[in-house]
Amino acid sequence: MESTGTVVLTVLVDSLDRVNAPEFRQEAGLAISSSSGPVAVNCESLEFLDSSGLGAFLHVHNSLPEQRRPVRLTNVGTKVLTILELMQVHRIFELEPRKA
Repeated sequence: MESTGTVVLTVLVDSLDRVNAPEFRQEAGLAISSSSGPVAVNCESLEFLDSSGLGAFLHVHNSLPEQRRPVRLTNVGTKVLTILELMQVHRIFELEPRKA
């Protein structure tokens, strides 16, 4: 949790896919339910996500009440940013590209 009250979820794997997305969803749900602030997902380690990984991010977004949206995805690498833009979810999330 940041000093601003933002809940920060950190993706610790390089690939968020059907194997580990359910665990991310579960852990994110626990963190979100115990707070009331906005949510940011640190994607610094993330290099790939499939539809299950995207679904996990959407689950986080959809589980929040309107006043806590949008979810901010931070430190997003070029490959993941391209995937998110192709899927047009850059309209749902605030995207902050990884700094070079």
